[in-house]
Amino acid sequence: MIKKIICVLLSVILCFSFAACSSGKNDYSEKHFFVMDTLFTLRIYGEDPDAQTHFVRVNELLCEIESVLSRTVEASDVSRINKARTASELSPHTIAVLSAAYEVMHLTDGAYLPTMGAISDLWRIAGETNTLPDNTQLAIALTEAKKGFRLEDGVCTLLGEGSLLDLGGIGKGYAADCVLAYLKQANVKGALLSFGSSVATIGEKGNDEPFLISLRHPRDPNGTVGTLKNPKGVLSVSGDYERYVTVGETRYHHILDPESGYPTDSGLASVAVLCEQGVYSDALSTAFLVMGKDRAEAFLASGKIVADAVFVSTDGERCATPNILFEE
Repeated sequence: MIKKIICVLLSVILCFSFAACSSGKNDYSEKHFFVMDTLFTLRIYGEDPDAQTHFVRVNELLCEIESVLSRTVEASDVSRINKARTASELSPHTIAVLSAAYEVMHLTDGAYLPTMGAISDLWRIAGETNTLPDNTQLAIALTEAKKGFRLEDGVCTLLGEGSLLDLGGIGKGYAADCVLAYLKQANVKGALLSFGSSVATIGEKGNDEPFLISLRHPRDPNGTVGTLKNPKGVLSVSGDYERYVTVGETRYHHILDPESGYPTDSGLASVAVLCEQGVYSDALSTAFLVMGKDRAEAFLASGKIVADAVFVSTDGERCATPNILFEE
């Protein structure tokens, strides 16, 4: 399940190496990391003498989270669960993410389903072999994935035979939460972090300038659909663009519908979700893209999880919930 936010446009141009920078209005320090298969950027505003210490600590924190959540790290908690079908002695990070994943999975009636790793693998193979997944294999994998998982007393157990846990649709939002918590505890006055599919700010840029976050147009890599002003919380975006496989001459994006096993076709091209916690905004952005605008709006109206959203349809129509400061 692929999530990307391509442009985070501020009133200054991003630097692509660590430096102490000045835009004439704002001074900031910035660092880029490649972690969790994504480019992570942290910008700290003002003259912070501990900026380099913060960058080191944040990098360590992100690597620590990746080491337990990644499917591709052999000794990770997720790999142990997938291999043995059950695992204990899980990291607090893993427990926190699994708890949120379990909650969102049930609240969205499985629109967010973190046990679809085997279906994602079938589509990866489809791209490599230029052949669509076998319908029988796909149906069996879906049946098993829908059985979900159980988390009791710190033990995670996969309930479907052959299903695979994949926390890629929630892990980066959780990592953003952890970085924000560290920065707040360290009394950082103003910061921006961008983590592939999620972006967040804390404090102020200085000089009374608001943070402005522009959302990429899903059909125009150089265009935007609008700008959010001073979003509070973590903003996560899911879209049907960027990552895909090609079979024949047809492109199949990687946000998969748990009902069909095929790329979702809900009428939405992208969804941006703003929530107090990134672990929820990350998972909900995927769920909403699967659910479609009407079901997603009904979910938001229910108050099961407090959030706001910007929806962009496949024909370019955009709609934002009332509480989000969004300008086209």
